[in-house]
Amino acid sequence: MERVFANLYRMGAPNRRGTSYSYLLVRKEGNLLVAHQSAPSRADIAEIKKLGGIESQWVCHQHDTLTDGAHEDLHDRFGCVLHHHTQDRPAVRKKTKCPVEQHGNEGLQYAPDFEVMYWPTCTSGHCIFRWRSRGKYYLFTSHAIYAQGNKWELQFNPRRMDQIGPQLSQLAKAQVDYVFPGYSPADESGFYRLNDQTRKSLAKAMKAAA
Repeated sequence: MERVFANLYRMGAPNRRGTSYSYLLVRKEGNLLVAHQSAPSRADIAEIKKLGGIESQWVCHQHDTLTDGAHEDLHDRFGCVLHHHTQDRPAVRKKTKCPVEQHGNEGLQYAPDFEVMYWPTCTSGHCIFRWRSRGKYYLFTSHAIYAQGNKWELQFNPRRMDQIGPQLSQLAKAQVDYVFPGYSPADESGFYRLNDQTRKSLAKAMKAAA
């Protein structure tokens, strides 16, 4: 398990996109696991235990669900249920029988520092997550938001613009300091650290899409 920041860790695994990353968000209120097809190894689990375990598990959409009993194993070890969008339930249940809690199109303010935003992309239940830690805001996007230089690529279902439009407008005005996709080419760092220029270009891309 790689320590990216003082309270943010990630676990990587080979993927057809290069590398898939799952993230452990270390919080006083309880640690969160944001999964993207890369399950913690035995060594990772031992380290996670030392860091306080896992309070809850999250997937942006059903394609990010861990298989081979990984979600169930984490629940057995730490008591952490899996959170996903209600529209992805049938596909999620085919991959895991872990106890779940669901959210809907209205998103979810799970805690003062962690919110779910509805962002339908390849599935009708796709969401992204925004986390505040130590004055910085982290966006976990699965494959919905990528950067190419100072230009941003936003992936969403245009047929659901009536539902995603408000999210685009809201996020364009919100603070974002880092963007963490779930998947990254093997030769890239796997996340984007925003400066004034890239922050403005992301807000501009969202306003244009809305």
